[in-house]
Amino acid sequence: MKKLIFHLLFNSLVFSLSAQTFSSPESVEYDTLNKRWIVGQNGSGEIHIYKPASGTLAQFVPSGSLPSGPHGLEVLGNTLYACDGGYIKGFSLATGAQVFSVNLNAQFLNGLTSDGGHFLFTTDFNGKKIYRVNTLTSTFNLMTATTYSPNGILYDGVNNRCVFVNWGSTARVQAMSLSDSTVTTLYTTSTSNIDGITRDKQGNWYITAWGNNSLLRFDPMFSVAPISVKSGLSSPADVDINAAGDSIGIPNSGTANNVVFYVIPNTTGVHEASPLLSMECFPNPSIGEFKVTLTQTVENATLVLFDETGKEILKQDVSGAMFTVSCDKQLNGFYYAGLYSKGGQVLAMQKVALMR
Repeated sequence: MKKLIFHLLFNSLVFSLSAQTFSSPESVEYDTLNKRWIVGQNGSGEIHIYKPASGTLAQFVPSGSLPSGPHGLEVLGNTLYACDGGYIKGFSLATGAQVFSVNLNAQFLNGLTSDGGHFLFTTDFNGKKIYRVNTLTSTFNLMTATTYSPNGILYDGVNNRCVFVNWGSTARVQAMSLSDSTVTTLYTTSTSNIDGITRDKQGNWYITAWGNNSLLRFDPMFSVAPISVKSGLSSPADVDINAAGDSIGIPNSGTANNVVFYVIPNTTGVHEASPLLSMECFPNPSIGEFKVTLTQTVENATLVLFDETGKEILKQDVSGAMFTVSCDKQLNGFYYAGLYSKGGQVLAMQKVALMR
C-alpha cells in the first residue's frame, strides 16, 4: 500500500511539473476580466494561465481539447475562443469547460480577433481566407479571399476594418474593410513571415516577425518604416497587450520556448528611434487652430493630425520653423500632431488638446 501511495504521489508530482512547462507557446491573450495572461501551448494542445511574477503555469484547458491547436486566442465576454485546425472553439473563463464549437471547414485557422460584440474574425492561413463567426448563432461567412497567407489579425473599429499581417517574403500589413471586404496594403516590409499584431493606447501598431526575430513598431498610420523595439526573439508568434496598455506578451514558439514581455517605455507616442525636434503647439488646448514652433527650420515637411485610435484627421504640407495649423472647430479631445520629412521620417510628435 505504501508503494502504491508513493507511486500515485510521484505520478501526480510529475504531472504537476509537466503541466508547468512551456510547450511551443503559440499565442498569448490578456484576460481583462480576471486580470491574467492566458497562453496557448501548440506543442501540447493545452491552454494555461501564466503568472509572470512567479513564472508559474496552471492548466486551464487540458490536453486533448484542441488536437490541432491552439493557435489564435481571443477573449470575448465570458468566453475564451481558440483556433483549432478548421474549428473555432470556446471555453468558459470561469471553469475552462468547452461551451462553443463551430466547424468552418477551413484548412488552418490561425489568427483571431473580435469586434467586442458577438462577431469573431479569423484567418485561414493555408486557405488564404478571412471568415466572420457569429458567436450568438454559431454561424459563419466568408469575408474575403487573400493573395498571401494571412496570420495575426486585429479589429480596428474606428476605421471599420480588420488589420492583418501576412507570411512570406517582404511580408505585408494589410487591412480588410468591414463594409465591402476589400483588401488594401498598408505597408510592405523588408522582413519576412509576420505572425502577430497588436496595438497600444497611443495608436502605435506592433508586429512580430520571424524574419528578424523581432517585435516591430509602426506609427499609427503606417507612414514610415517600422522600428525594432525588441530583438533576439525566437520565432515570436501571436501577441497581445494588457489592459493597462503598458506591457506586450510575446510567445517564443521557437527554441527559446517561453513567453517574454516588452514593457512600453512611455505613453507619449514619441518614437525613440531617431532624435526628434523640439516642437511646441500653442495654445494647447486650442479651438480650431494652433501655432507650431520648431527648434529648427524644416523644408517640404508634412504635419499629420491623428486621433488616439490612429485615425488621420488632417494632413498639411509645411515649411519653416513656425506655421499655423487650422482644423475643424468641432474637434474635441486629445490628438497627436506628427511632423514627417519628405522621405517619411518622424521629425517631431506632440500631443495636443482640441476643444469645441
